[in-house]
Amino acid sequence: MPEIAVRMTKRNHNAFVHLLGALESQGFDLSELLITKDFREILRARPKVVLYSFFTEEIWENLPQEIRLLKDMGTLLVAGGYHAIAMPKHTLNQLGFDIAVIGEGEEVLYSLLSALKNSGYRVTKELLNIRGLAFYLNGEFVFTGFAKVEDFWRFPPYPESVRLISPIEITRGCPFGCYYCQTPYIKGLRMRHRPIDQIVKYSRRMKDMRYITPNAFAYGSPGAILKLNKLEALLRALQPLRKEGRRLYYGTFPSEVRPEFVLPETLELLIDYADNRRLAIGAQSGDDAMLKAMHRVHRVEHVKQAVEYMLEYGFEPIVDFIVGLPNETEESQRKSIDLMRWIIARGGKVRAHYFMPLPGTPWARCRPSPLSDEMKKFLGRMAAKGKIEGSWGMQIELSRKLRKLMDEFYEEPMSHTVPVRNVC
Repeated sequence: MPEIAVRMTKRNHNAFVHLLGALESQGFDLSELLITKDFREILRARPKVVLYSFFTEEIWENLPQEIRLLKDMGTLLVAGGYHAIAMPKHTLNQLGFDIAVIGEGEEVLYSLLSALKNSGYRVTKELLNIRGLAFYLNGEFVFTGFAKVEDFWRFPPYPESVRLISPIEITRGCPFGCYYCQTPYIKGLRMRHRPIDQIVKYSRRMKDMRYITPNAFAYGSPGAILKLNKLEALLRALQPLRKEGRRLYYGTFPSEVRPEFVLPETLELLIDYADNRRLAIGAQSGDDAMLKAMHRVHRVEHVKQAVEYMLEYGFEPIVDFIVGLPNETEESQRKSIDLMRWIIARGGKVRAHYFMPLPGTPWARCRPSPLSDEMKKFLGRMAAKGKIEGSWGMQIELSRKLRKLMDEFYEEPMSHTVPVRNVC
């Protein structure tokens, strides 16, 4: 039986598919792994090590129960993902993991598994030589540094020996540093892009070609500017695959586009080269003061202009908002309502989210603002009409749990590039 298990879930599927591709490309034999979404299969196999990757929201789901069962069997537990990176001590001390992977995992995971195999799956001083780990050694907390993979494209986006597929990460990092978002602080402030020839090569395995990027129209640029020639070169290179029957979805799930990048010239590229006629953009607020406070680096006028361009060119706008932002007044919420109403009246759709203080962000310790009666009524009425999507109701309770977690266990977070400063 395999001595190492990978605990796949719906939410960590994309991350583990990429990491398995990286492991395989470095010479790791994936047949040595039990890769499964069925936890019962892991219990039956009784592996020496189980790999996890999870978001903070998942610590209130089945994760604690799974950890208890595995610890009772003497299993060594390794955690990666956003929560482990932002809160390694909580991951080790409170959740019960033995090792937390801190940073980008392609290289550190290979080194870690190799070292564990050599040590009989024990935490030893040999792990001190591997950058990107947090663990306890002789009762002392050890952090070996943040693991960085500048050229992530050295690793394929999926393995060849295992039939797993996911949207391809074509861009990593984000220069804008929005205060509510984990991505720029964990993936870096500089955008790095997978080369076009690789994207074409690996896209052949997909029927629907979808990509992971924080800003789809920024392909080929450092991040804050548009490189139209680079974007067009990518989309044009994928056309032979479309002619073979594949469909290209660009700027929509699981990625999005910043509103100031939505221009006639970028939309014309989608009309010529892509199949989707929906486009997802992040507005986040209808109040310029709130946009400035959250470090969005765009204004309401950019959102309105983007929506108008999309409608003019035949695209359905899907616009994200965050409600209950820190220090958001009733007047600020009224401005968001006005912008949502304006978008809906023109045929767009709104996705509403309640603010969640995520660890590893500058707003991790900030307090959400209560929703005004006007906002509650508006969201409920528009949701009943099918004009607004989102899980803001469930997120209110989740936000409360996150706030309590931050109050009790806040840690100064690890970061890819710059220290994450608390701005609350």
